[in-house]
Amino acid sequence: MIRSARFALSLLAAALLAACATGMDASYVGRLSGPDDVHTLAVGMAEFVSMELPAASSTVALDPTPPEQANNTLTPAFGAALRSHGFAMADATGGAAPSAHHLRYWVTPLDNGDLVRLSIDGRAEGARFFVRNTYGALQSGGPFTVRQLAASR
Repeated sequence: MIRSARFALSLLAAALLAACATGMDASYVGRLSGPDDVHTLAVGMAEFVSMELPAASSTVALDPTPPEQANNTLTPAFGAALRSHGFAMADATGGAAPSAHHLRYWVTPLDNGDLVRLSIDGRAEGARFFVRNTYGALQSGGPFTVRQLAASR
């Protein structure tokens, strides 16, 4: 019981630290351990978006990361994973179409893995912990925890 409470507090603390580091108005990608992590995270994140939005009729725009993270490897991999799920992509920085869904994401190293948080249009949020298995590969630590918020668009 104490172990699960400690784990939950760790997740909450990491999420708050990521939000404090960048503010809630930008995406954030912390340091990732390896190139295989990028693929695992991008595919898992795209799966969450595809559960929340109809891919064939949805255009999405990724909220940019801060300038010092502009060359992170996760953002293009996430975009490619979204396209492979059937989503059209818009440029969030160049005035995306008003009908585009805005995706904000925060990826933070935590314990022996990474914590991922996603926000779709500020109305739905999902969080999932990805943990290292006994072979050192990153894998889902469970399902996405989803929270629906009041519509902000």
